[in-house]
This record gives sequence, structure tokens and C-alpha cells, in this order.
Amino acid sequence: MKHKSKIMLAGLSCLAGVAALNLSISQAGAETLTAVGHKVHQTTMTSDVGGNFAGEWAEKNGVEIEWLTFNTGAVHERLYREASLSSTSVDVGFAANRFFLPQFPAMFEPLDDYLASNPIEGFDELPKGMLDAMTIDGKLYGIPYRHATAALHINTALLEEKGLEVPTTFEEVLDVARALSFTRDDGTKVYGLMLDDRTPTSITDIARAQSNGEFLTQDFKLTASSPEMIAAVQTVQDLYNEGVLPETYLSFLTEDVITFMQQGRGAMAISPFGRNKNYNNPDESQFPGKIISIPLPASETLTGFKVAPVRTEFWAMFIPKNSDDKDRAWDFIRNASSPENTIKAALNGNGPVRPSAYDDPRMAERLSYAEAEQTVLSVARPPLPGWDNSARVQDIFVEELDLVLLGIKTPEEAMNSVQERVTPLLPE
Repeated sequence: MKHKSKIMLAGLSCLAGVAALNLSISQAGAETLTAVGHKVHQTTMTSDVGGNFAGEWAEKNGVEIEWLTFNTGAVHERLYREASLSSTSVDVGFAANRFFLPQFPAMFEPLDDYLASNPIEGFDELPKGMLDAMTIDGKLYGIPYRHATAALHINTALLEEKGLEVPTTFEEVLDVARALSFTRDDGTKVYGLMLDDRTPTSITDIARAQSNGEFLTQDFKLTASSPEMIAAVQTVQDLYNEGVLPETYLSFLTEDVITFMQQGRGAMAISPFGRNKNYNNPDESQFPGKIISIPLPASETLTGFKVAPVRTEFWAMFIPKNSDDKDRAWDFIRNASSPENTIKAALNGNGPVRPSAYDDPRMAERLSYAEAEQTVLSVARPPLPGWDNSARVQDIFVEELDLVLLGIKTPEEAMNSVQERVTPLLPE
């Protein structure tokens, strides 16, 4: 196996009581594993709260880890560029599920043989929806590491103000959202429900909660014009027309949802569990400690689900096919994926992909919503597969949804148009 090395220069210091010492320079070789990812991947493997388990692995194996970290877009640009070369110094790459493209078999190593010969401890626990999203033509290419999964966040102060209970079905969610759309005594206008955006990612949460509907499956079956998706768009239109969603929803950004929830202008929101920290931030929120995060309830008519199978977005670890140190890269991935290190990474701020991690007492102390997120993780699945035209498809969806919200098209007309416009953009 060919390995890379770093040259380290070390000078010999003068010793006390020694009149003179010839200063010499020595060279010590240290093998290197290079990882490309976001800064959060490095910090969740190396911070002090949960422990620097990546550093411990490196020391045990006589390896130095070189972290190349970038923002989300630049991570994928660098990783794909390196993986397309005849050779690369990159051994492990992190990629988000929405950037997992059909070209992966040509650029990245299938992991099934590594998994069979040197298994990941407790591998069967990893969520099936995530593993399915990392599989092309029956071969697994990525091991999930970090997730962000949707929740229903509720301002309990506003709930108590209106004498309402926490909803237990999706029908009750809609009823409570309507009841929480009001003007407070201090003049604050409250909107009952916040959605992160107008893309199929958020609207699919509604479709799944109502009827386990889907916009586009992981194997690229498009069902934009299905009764389930039309019904979801109809629900969003009704909420917008009734003033449950803000008038500014057509220009809403994620930051707006956070601000509305912190100020009490938003009563509930469907957004990732991790936003609980933002919503309750005592330095920014007017309702610190009052906003709870629970699983989005499923419709009372939806069988087979206790909670809605909402979206989960996640990062996974990959090995470039042109890497010259695949065995060591796999051992790094195995180490990062162990049950204990999954908990340590979570204590360092990671979203743990193992449901069992939430049973650890250390997790319960850190996250008020640990049990709720654990429950959702077992049924959540990615909202969209990754492919080159995904951004364009989301733009088309938003264009058509906006026409519905503006009263120019019916939900059925808009979703039929999406079906027609998106079909030619799907992989053949």
C-alpha cells in the first residue's frame, strides 16, 4: 500500500548545565490521512466535550489527519474535482445526500466488500432510508454521519395563552395553527405555522404527514401530479389564504422563520430539530425555554405511522476511487461510525444517525428533544435524490407553487405543470 508522508522538522534544544551542544536537525516521517468536508465535521470529531476520537484514532495508527474544510458548496466542488482526477491525495470525503449524484459509481469506491470483511459495529442500526439514498445499482457508496431531521416546534407560551393543547394528529396541527393565528394584546400579529421554504422539500413534509405522499422517489419516480401532492399544495394554499402563513411567505428565508419564532410572531414551525437551540436562545429569543420540539404528528387516517415520515437531510462519508489508501480510509470511517463515537460526536454537536445514541444519559442531559428526535429518525427519509438538475427542478416547483398562492393557478393545474416540466430533467 502506498502511503503519503509529511516531513516534520524538529530542533534539539540546549540542555541545562551543558556548555555546548551541536544543534542537529532530524526528519521524522508521519503518514497522513486527508479528509475533505465542512468545518463541522472536523469539530464534531475533535472537540473536548465529547472527546477527540479522531485524534485518538490517528495517534493509535501513527497517522496525522489533514482536514481540508470549506463551506457546503465548496466542499462538493473540491471533492468531485479530486475524485475525477487520475489520482488524489484525498482519502475520505464528506458529501450531503442532495449532492449524491448518479455519477458516483465512476468516482467513488463501493463499500460493500469493506463492510463485509471489516464490519462497522452495529451497522444494521443505521436508518434504512439513509442507506437506500446512498445506494446505486445495489451498491453502497456512503456511510451516514450527520443528519438534520424535521420536527414540529411549538411556542408553549402562546399555546397556553389561547388555552390549547399540544396537537397529537396532523388534523389537530392544522386546527391549532388556525387558532394560533391572531393578534396579541400588545399588538403583535401571530402566524400559526412557519414553513422553511416553498420547495418540494418542505411541501413534501405536508404530503407525508397527510398521506405519506411523495414528490420524487430516490429512484426518480416523479409523482408531482399525484392526488397526495395536489392535496398538500391545497393545504398550503388554504393556510396562506387564511393568514396562517405570513403574507411574506412568498419571499421567506430560513432566517425569517428563526426571527418570527424568536419574536413570538410565529407560533409553530416545521423545521429541523436543531433549530430548537435558535428558537430558545436566551440572548435572542423572547421565549427562551418555552419552545418545545416534538415529532410532526401523522394524520389520523395514515396507517403504519405513529409520527409523520418527515424529511431528513444528512452528510455521509465516502472514499474516492482514485485514493491510494482505501484500507486506512475505511478504518477511519469505521472508527467514526462506532456506537460510542457516534455519541461522542453528538456531544460535540453532531446530529447522531444511530437511534440508540439518544438512549445514552449524556444525550438526554444535552438535548431536551432527544426522545422525540429518536422517534422520528426511525421513519424519516430524504426528500429528494441528488442529480445535476435538482436545483432547476426546485425552481420550477417554487414557480408553480407561487402561481397557486397568487391565485393564478389551481393546485391541480400547477402540479400537472410541474410533472410535465420536470419529467425531461430527470436522469434517463
